[in-house]
Amino acid sequence: MSGRSVRVLFGTLGILVGLGGLAGILLERRAANERQRVLTTLAQDFREREQGRKAPASTESAVVWEGQVFRPGDRVRIAKWAGTFKPAETGAPVQVDAGQGREGVVIAGERRTSAYDVPVDRAEPIQIVRVRWLPQRWKRNLRDQWLELPQFEATIHVSHLERMP
Repeated sequence: MSGRSVRVLFGTLGILVGLGGLAGILLERRAANERQRVLTTLAQDFREREQGRKAPASTESAVVWEGQVFRPGDRVRIAKWAGTFKPAETGAPVQVDAGQGREGVVIAGERRTSAYDVPVDRAEPIQIVRVRWLPQRWKRNLRDQWLELPQFEATIHVSHLERMP
């Protein structure tokens, strides 16, 4: 292979690597914009609720489950692993574990819903609460990595919670 052929080959490879890098930058920028959109939406929703312009997702007050009572304003923590919180709830780029010890404040009880946001059974006791999770470290799902997240709201089944003094 002549010197010119080698230069052409390496030049072509350099161009391809550069184009791949640009594509990576564009994809990362798109993901960052989506994360920012989710965080902005969460922040706006929080501000509206704090200002009283938007009613909570439910008008239910207390939730009673296996002898424990959970009321709006109660400080709670996760007593046993409860699955994951999704990026749409947290604003994080990945799912985070709803692991033991994470703390928050109960906002309201909510009825379970179907995949179409229709209540499952109006006679069924309320088992779900919406919690405003405090800013804290959350473990990235299936990884030994931790993320520092601002407060966010998400629902959880009360059987995974314990009230804090």
